[in-house]
Amino acid sequence: MPSTRQLLEAFPRDLTPAAARAFSKEMKAARGGKRAVDDVLAKFDSAINAHGIEAIQGDHHVDGYYHNIVALYVNTGDTYNTTLLYETERECFIVTSWGDWVEKNQRKYKIT
Repeated sequence: MPSTRQLLEAFPRDLTPAAARAFSKEMKAARGGKRAVDDVLAKFDSAINAHGIEAIQGDHHVDGYYHNIVALYVNTGDTYNTTLLYETERECFIVTSWGDWVEKNQRKYKIT
């Protein structure tokens, strides 16, 4: 789970310390709550003025809510820009780029 410090380091121009603390708390509270996760991602997208929430699909059934969506991320405009990603199977938020995440998990989730 990203800490306040990690969020501030990753998004220094977009988040105030108070906003980073609030997001860190919201992420912890949302863990496992699928609609709460969606809300956190939507709020984060708005806070950093990004381009919406995107899904990464794999040949892997996660559950009845996500189906084959193995991760969700805030679209920051480029494959290797830092973003907030939610890994659906592990039920955890990660600060990474979605490109790096896919490279690391492509075989595991059979992402094409």
